[in-house]
Amino acid sequence: MKKFLLFLVTVFFVIFTCGCDNEQSLILFNKYKFTPDTINSPSNTNVFKPNERIYYLVTLPKPVESKFLMIQIVKVGGDKDERLGYDLVWGKKVKLRDEQKHYYTDYVVLNGTGAYIMKVYSRDNPTKILTTGNFYVK
Repeated sequence: MKKFLLFLVTVFFVIFTCGCDNEQSLILFNKYKFTPDTINSPSNTNVFKPNERIYYLVTLPKPVESKFLMIQIVKVGGDKDERLGYDLVWGKKVKLRDEQKHYYTDYVVLNGTGAYIMKVYSRDNPTKILTTGNFYVK
């Protein structure tokens, strides 16, 4: 009986932990320009100071067919009035070069403090978000 129970637990564990092989897009934030040395460095953070360059790296496991990305930065919540809501702060449409099939990197400078969300869309399907990333300016 113990062997049967152990077998069921093992099968249950394997089914729920080994079934996914999907790579997903993600956004990395850094205080310094992305190079092969800084991708896994301790300078990767999501907390920045006002008027500081916020470098970001968007990874794309599958190439975007139209080669256009739309990037938005949305501020979450208010400053002093403590109201909840979203304010569109920054938006950009970028064309990916041939060598940028699986990534895009750039930087942005924000003056206001608060919590922000970066959203990345593809021009192929502009209603579906490819990835999001949260960061803070304090």
